Amino acid sequence: MAPINEGMWRAAAAGRLDVQRCASCGAHRYPPTDGCYRCGSVRWDWSTLPGTGTVYSYIWVPDRTRTGTPEAPAVYNVAVVTLEGTEGDPARILSNVIDAWSPDDLHVGDRVALAPVGFGDGDDLALPCFRMLS
Repeated sequence: MAPINEGMWRAAAAGRLDVQRCASCGAHRYPPTDGCYRCGSVRWDWSTLPGTGTVYSYIWVPDRTRTGTPEAPAVYNVAVVTLEGTEGDPARILSNVIDAWSPDDLHVGDRVALAPVGFGDGDDLALPCFRMLS
């Protein structure tokens, strides 16, 4: 695990959506990087966001681990979510909307909320995935 990602994954396991925020100009950024894209500063802190966002884009990928039918294809989504509560250019995260199972379930503009999915040997790390908001 890259140390720069650890804080985000631990926060997700605790039910929070933390992204980097530049200590110099205040811009939020994802994915975690050593330097700010806006001002170049290497000073940053973790910032907790509301955990909600909007689907900006998505793609459906064939899931070769499941058997599908014409009515229910075996696919999963990879979504780009614009995060709410950020400053600077919109912070967007590449993730999965866990309760969107077919192409009819997901649309650009849909609102989503954090739904962490654990990984690893313990319960202290999670991927920041999302679920649909009604």
